[in-house]
Amino acid sequence: MRHQTLTAVLCAIVMLAAGTSSAANFVILNGDVAGEGLNDPTVVAPVGGNPGTTLGAQRMNVLVAVADRWAARLESSVDIVILARFNPMDCGILGSTGPGDAFMNFPGAPLPNILFHGAIADSISGVDQDPGHADFFITYNSSWDGVACASSFYYGLDGNDPTGDEDLFPVVLHEMGHGLGFASFANPSNGGWFFGAPGIFDYYILDMTTGLHWNDMNNAQRAASATNTRQLAWDGPNSIEGVEDITFFGPVDIEVTSPPAVAGVYANFRALFGGSTPDAIAGEFELVNTGSATPSDGCLPLVGFTPGNIAVIDRGSCEFGLKSLNAENAGASAAIIANNLDGTVIVDNMGAGDDGDQVTIPVVALSQDDGTAIKAELPGVNGSLATWRPMLYAPASVAPGSSVSHWDADTEPDLLMEPFTSPDIFDELDLTPAQLRDVGHTVNGFEEIFADGFESGDTSLWDSTAP
Repeated sequence: MRHQTLTAVLCAIVMLAAGTSSAANFVILNGDVAGEGLNDPTVVAPVGGNPGTTLGAQRMNVLVAVADRWAARLESSVDIVILARFNPMDCGILGSTGPGDAFMNFPGAPLPNILFHGAIADSISGVDQDPGHADFFITYNSSWDGVACASSFYYGLDGNDPTGDEDLFPVVLHEMGHGLGFASFANPSNGGWFFGAPGIFDYYILDMTTGLHWNDMNNAQRAASATNTRQLAWDGPNSIEGVEDITFFGPVDIEVTSPPAVAGVYANFRALFGGSTPDAIAGEFELVNTGSATPSDGCLPLVGFTPGNIAVIDRGSCEFGLKSLNAENAGASAAIIANNLDGTVIVDNMGAGDDGDQVTIPVVALSQDDGTAIKAELPGVNGSLATWRPMLYAPASVAPGSSVSHWDADTEPDLLMEPFTSPDIFDELDLTPAQLRDVGHTVNGFEEIFADGFESGDTSLWDSTAP
C-alpha cells in the first residue's frame, strides 16, 4: 500500500460543464486562474486514453471522467456542482475536499435537525438548496507535477501507468466521494460541530464501547470516541448489508442474554480471518474440550462438542486459525477466543496462521476477564453474535483531515475511502455507493456493489500468527 494521505478538509472559480447521460449530472467549475492548475499550458503527450495535449487539459479530462463514473451510479434531478482547482500542497497530501454548505429541515428531509451535504439535500428535495454555489470544493496537489515532490501524477484513464506514478483518477474518485457525503461534520479534536449541528454522516457513527451514536454524544464524548481505535463503527444498514465480503478489523455485537450474572454486551475484536455474520448467530455457548491436558485450548480435534453451539476457546498453545478450524469441524456456529493473560486486554490481531484460510465461521476475541466470567457460568450461557459493522478510521492520536471520515486503514481488501491510496484501486467504488445510499443518495445498481471484482486477492495479512 502506498501511504499517501487523502484528506477531507475545507478548500475556491470559472466554468466548465461535465455532462453525462445518466440521471445525475455533474458540473465542474474551474477554480484556477490563467496559466496554472487546470489551465496549465505545459505541452504533454496524450496518455492512457486521455487525449489532452496540455497539462491543464489532461487534468480536466480526468475530473470529467471521474464525474462520469459517479454519475453512472447516482440519481438526481439537480446538478451536482463541484469547484475544483490545483494548488501547491505538502508532498504527503494528494488532495482535500470541503463542503460548500449543509442543510437541515428542507422539504423531504428524512430526519429533523440533521444536516445533509448539499448534493444529498438537493437530490432528496429535487431543488437546488443554494443556487449559484458549488455543492463542494476539491483541491489537488499541483506540487506533484513539479520539482518539489519526488513523484508525479499519472493522467491516464486506463489505470496502466508504466512508471509507478500516482494515478490521479482514484484520487479524484476518493475526493468526490467525500464531497458527495462521506464526511463527518464534527471536529475530531474537540468534538464540536463545524456547522453547529450533527450531520447525517455523524448520525450513523456508532461508538461500540459506549453504544452511543455521535449525534447523541456531547463534545467531550465525541472527542474521546474519535480515538477509540477499532471501536468506531458505521451503523448504516446498506453498508452493513454490503460488508460481508470485507474484513473490517473491529468488533461485532456479542450479547449474553442469560444467565443474569453475565448478561450484557461484551467488547471484542474480529479475527483477521473467518466468516461474517450477515444475520445474527444465536445459541448456547460451550467450552471446547480436546480430551488433552489442556482441553480448552482447542489445539486438537474437539471431543463431544454440540453442533450448532458457539465455541468458547482459550488462547494459547497453537495458532488461532487451527483452534477455529477445529471448532468449525466439530460443528460450531462461531468461535470466541478468550485471552489467557493481561486481564482486560483483547487481542486485536488474531492472524490466520496455516489453517485460518479454511475457516468460514465467525471468529472473535474476548479479554481474559470477560472470558473467565463467562466460563464460570458454563454450561447454561446463551447469547448471540450480531452483524458486522464497517469500521471507521480512529487512530490513537487524531490525524487532522483523516480521522473518522474514512474507513479503517487496515480494512482488507483496500477500499476507496480509506485514508491512504492503494495500487489495488483505480475506478472501484466498492462499498461507497452503499454508504452514500445510507446518507440519502439514490443509487443505481446498488445490488452490484462487488460485481466488478475489486478484491485484490492480497491475503498477506492473513499470514500473520499470534497464538
